[in-house]
Amino acid sequence: MKCNKCKKQMQKTKDVIKEDNIEFDIYECKHCGERLMDMKQLHQLANKYRKLKKAQEVKFTKWGNSIAVRISKNFVNDLKIRPGKAALMYKDGQELRILVG
Repeated sequence: MKCNKCKKQMQKTKDVIKEDNIEFDIYECKHCGERLMDMKQLHQLANKYRKLKKAQEVKFTKWGNSIAVRISKNFVNDLKIRPGKAALMYKDGQELRILVG
């Protein structure tokens, strides 16, 4: 992609919106500092914000020697979670992911 200001070639790089901890791709001109997003990058960023909007804040509690988190009724119903059902949990960078099968 060429820079609109100086017409030099732009480089694809990553940036982070610190307030929401959302990483996204952007084009940056190393010559003049201009930064642009194409439509694909903009859609990807919008999708990340849509997911964040659906997120719910949770609190961690002590349960014996472990830490527990309550899962809201909405998620329980949507994912058909029942007591005794198994899931996979793993760390992905600074994210905790739970895969319900």
